[in-house]
Amino acid sequence: MKEATTAIRVARTQHSRLPQVDFDNLKFGQQFSDHMLVAEYANGHWEDVSIVPYGDLSLSPSMSALHYGQAIFEGLKAYKFTDGTVSIFRPDKNLERFNRSALRLEMPEVPEEIFIGGLKVLLDLDRDWVPQSIGSSLYIRPFMFGTEAALGVHPSASYKFIIITCPVGAYYNKPLRLKVETHFTRAAEGGVGFSKNAGNYALSLHPTRIAQDEGFDQLMWTDAKEHKYIEEAGTANLMFRVGDTIITPSSDTILHGITRRTIV
Repeated sequence: MKEATTAIRVARTQHSRLPQVDFDNLKFGQQFSDHMLVAEYANGHWEDVSIVPYGDLSLSPSMSALHYGQAIFEGLKAYKFTDGTVSIFRPDKNLERFNRSALRLEMPEVPEEIFIGGLKVLLDLDRDWVPQSIGSSLYIRPFMFGTEAALGVHPSASYKFIIITCPVGAYYNKPLRLKVETHFTRAAEGGVGFSKNAGNYALSLHPTRIAQDEGFDQLMWTDAKEHKYIEEAGTANLMFRVGDTIITPSSDTILHGITRRTIV
């Protein structure tokens, strides 16, 4: 794995929020670490890679992502071992999937030296935010969106790539009740089901809310053509054990999870 060669400017926070965190009561995605990585893409190349204090962004109301949906993200985790070592779980595979999503949505690929190299610098700076209790981790959210301030259906001319992190406990702490969805569709062949783009999640919110009102936790999506074949759950890939055989969907209408890939 290559180390970072892009110059990364680091601006440390003057007021850490770490003392405010109750590591025994972590809620998923609600408490964010002190710093974030930000990189800008313009004029055909990446520039101005920096790590700055976590904070709000200033964006134009005509920003293309708000109107035409060029927005992708990833999700991975870092863990702290008993000796204090911090390790990231297979970030190279998340980078591969991130760039597949980028190409499908006509967005620029993010170089390894920014995605992984920058992530290493960020985690080293915020290593005290990585929890050490069993079942906990530091959730890592890289994301990218089009920032061109202009209307008109075309790929954005500029982009912003950001990595934020947050200490988390388990996403679920109970067995799930799944509803088999046979009306609404998550993704169809030839679409963007394999990519981790914001729109995939937006269209799942309404049918998921209906299922939750019926007492279920999540959906088990089926194929768009016949609603006959199992695809994935709302927040996870699915694996079935039949006797001594493991069966898992493999089409390009599903998001291929890194954990699932590891198990296979």
